[in-house]
Amino acid sequence: MIDTPRYKELQELLARQTDEKGRIDIQLDIAEEVKNFEVEEAAQMANDIIGHSRMIGYPSGIGRGLLLKGFCNRLKGEYDAGIQFLNEALTIAHKIHDRNMEATALYYLGNIYRDLGELANVLTHYEKALAINEELGEEYYQSVILSSISNLLYDLGDYDSALEYALKCLPIFERVHNVNSLLNNYNTLGNIYFKKEEFKEALYYFEENLKRSDPDTAAFVMAESGIGKVYFKTQDFDNAKKFLTHALVEAQKMSNAEVQIICHFYLGRLYMDDDNYRMALKALDAAYILAVEYTRRHDLMSVHEMLSVLYDKMGDVPKAFHHLKSFEKLKEDIFQQTTLNKLKNLQVRQETELAKKEKEVAERTAFLKHQFMANMSHEIRTPMNAIVGLTRLLLTKEPKQDQLRYLNAIQLSADNLLVIVNDILDLSKIEAGKIVIEHIDFSICEVVQSVRDMLMLKAEEKHIELRTFIDPLIPKRLNGDPTRLNQILINLAGNAIKFTDKGYVEMRVTLQKNEAPKLWLQFDIVDTGIGIDAEYVDKIFDSFTQAGSDTTRKFGGTGLGLTISKQLSGLMGGEIGVQSVIDKGTTFTTVIPFEEADVQEFVKQDSVLDNNSMLKLNTLKVLLVEDNEFNRMVAEDTLKETIPGITIDIAVNGLEAVNRVKKEMFDIVLMDIQMPVMDGVTATKTIRNTLPEPARSVKIIAMTANVLQEDVQQYFEAGMNAYVSKPFQPDELLLKMDSVVSDNKTQNTEKQERPATAKEVPLPILPDHVTDMHFLKQLTSNNPEKQKKYIGMFLENAPKLLDSIDKALIVKDYPTIKIAAHSLKPQLSYMGVKEEISKIFLIEQSAGEAAHFDTLPQLIINLKHLCIKAFEELKRNN
Repeated sequence: MIDTPRYKELQELLARQTDEKGRIDIQLDIAEEVKNFEVEEAAQMANDIIGHSRMIGYPSGIGRGLLLKGFCNRLKGEYDAGIQFLNEALTIAHKIHDRNMEATALYYLGNIYRDLGELANVLTHYEKALAINEELGEEYYQSVILSSISNLLYDLGDYDSALEYALKCLPIFERVHNVNSLLNNYNTLGNIYFKKEEFKEALYYFEENLKRSDPDTAAFVMAESGIGKVYFKTQDFDNAKKFLTHALVEAQKMSNAEVQIICHFYLGRLYMDDDNYRMALKALDAAYILAVEYTRRHDLMSVHEMLSVLYDKMGDVPKAFHHLKSFEKLKEDIFQQTTLNKLKNLQVRQETELAKKEKEVAERTAFLKHQFMANMSHEIRTPMNAIVGLTRLLLTKEPKQDQLRYLNAIQLSADNLLVIVNDILDLSKIEAGKIVIEHIDFSICEVVQSVRDMLMLKAEEKHIELRTFIDPLIPKRLNGDPTRLNQILINLAGNAIKFTDKGYVEMRVTLQKNEAPKLWLQFDIVDTGIGIDAEYVDKIFDSFTQAGSDTTRKFGGTGLGLTISKQLSGLMGGEIGVQSVIDKGTTFTTVIPFEEADVQEFVKQDSVLDNNSMLKLNTLKVLLVEDNEFNRMVAEDTLKETIPGITIDIAVNGLEAVNRVKKEMFDIVLMDIQMPVMDGVTATKTIRNTLPEPARSVKIIAMTANVLQEDVQQYFEAGMNAYVSKPFQPDELLLKMDSVVSDNKTQNTEKQERPATAKEVPLPILPDHVTDMHFLKQLTSNNPEKQKKYIGMFLENAPKLLDSIDKALIVKDYPTIKIAAHSLKPQLSYMGVKEEISKIFLIEQSAGEAAHFDTLPQLIINLKHLCIKAFEELKRNN
């Protein structure tokens, strides 16, 4: 007889309820309470409720009744029937747009698939259910699913992660006083600690469950079986037998297959340790039959393993071998599903994305692409400006010979990187699949020497010899693309050094054939390294491919270098191949055509400007507006080195620049774009629109890392006269300065050439870094794996919440905006994103006050702008 306070309360409510649908809802709540004690009775109640609901046309009652039936079928081990009923409930949930019912059906299905060992299906259904509850702001139900994911991680043997999830859910369950969830979580914690062999903690949680659960319930007998197996592990065999035997008897009365299997299994182990092989076999066979009957693959795997041990002890080698092979096959089948999980996750996300309207997808894609490229441009070019500039300045300080060698290597590396970055940032080239191959004069000796200088330190660290040979028949100067050639040789020789521990690496350049005007040069990169297995030789040039997973683990890398080298060789009209012998070495060979340069003796030009222009520049007064200390130092020192007579004043932001231009005369303002207080574009507009003459006509040159076409157009529309990209080349800067103070021909040309497209609404200027890992490091005790996990969760959840906010704003669903903002707020905080930048608290508050609804669109646009930058920062660092 069920006699709980909740049961009594529901019966009293039912007696007072007169509305038919209201009575069905209360009956469902009563059945939910009954299922914890009498599964068969709860299943029968579900049948009655479904029949009554169909009679009066109440789809919600039918759906909830089907959910209850599916739940009961799972407890009874009737999985096929359970899946059928839950899928029917899912169909009804879709028809009546009941998101709670949909989430519950998905969650229950996930539980059944977990019992069946179909882990790919488990994670797919859990993720869908979790996404719905996140959307609804259901913190409790999110925790229920996270608790189940903890169980899934437990099944996969990731006990540390499982423990982290289970402990995270515990305070929420305790706060809402949900007994069933708390009992399930305690059972999970007991099992995790049991597997971690922390038996004191395991016993605590199992005993707590025994105290908190009612006798004759599934939770009670589960707790008893848990205590029994802990006593077995701690060699208290009398207590182990007592608890396991009692739990088995009670589980048989309830038809609880899970507890029966546990008890039979550990009783079998107990008898086996006592050398009572007959009773051990009887118990393990009983566990085996139940595991097969109820398709519990994880349990079956464990039983196979123990039967193998038992038959071995009994001297029956054929049967021992049979069960061992069955164990290994089942283990491989189950744990291979983890790969499928990832594919299923991608499927779910793809389905969600495809559900968006085509126009929204196109607009958002274009916006993200522009923001990504602008951020990439700025983030790469800003530090490169300092590297290139400081290296150039050091080269003018009469360095020692060995220092000169290193500085030249740095400069060449940086120059090559910038050329590559420029191509990456040119969207039209990428989308068209075009990388333009240059045809300029260069010295083959200088290219090979620069590669040698760049890699020499790595070779010296590994105590291997780095040799070079250049065929004397090759002309001193050739015509072709030295940057792409350098990139190929760096990839090939760098790989050779990475995979060579003793001996040498040699770069050999020979003239393969001379068919005027083409000279076919053969580049052989020879090493005495580990070699490549024959099965990988044909695949080595494929993207993301290395010679086996063990190679990736040991040596790292993405496996893209050889792919890029092959593509570049092909673009230059050449080809590439490889020969290798394991443990003896590898030879990569690329043959590329070049032409002989018309001028074999190269004389470097001292300056791009004549004496008159240089004299004019020496008389200028310049305002350098730059917030980055390193970039200020590079620009100031470079200008003073080149034109010693120049006068340079400094401003550290746009507002300071406006005030300086207002008070004194300057010939040129060198204006950075991204700055605090006031950005360069706003400062330029302020000068052009508010200051009197002649201040408003001062020449302004943008010095910026943002060089996308849309950005450059914005600079000219603001009133700038020219722009120089960072890292700047001194010659380019001098030419632009000369042009703007002369007859303005250059600036007029530039204005005519700039594209005439519509001006975009400016977004707020963000700091260089919007995320700060300091808090997350403290939270995780500086554990990199945990930090990576939290970042991964943020990168998965935050876009969903942003999408929810977006959709809610379109239909003016302000409560949903408030809930989603509330969920996003702590996540941003964990990533170190400050409230004064995100305004997420303000969004949450504004969504709750009708008077402030009109402020939300701009706040949300700015939030998305911020989050895109945050996502990119975190992806780079994760």
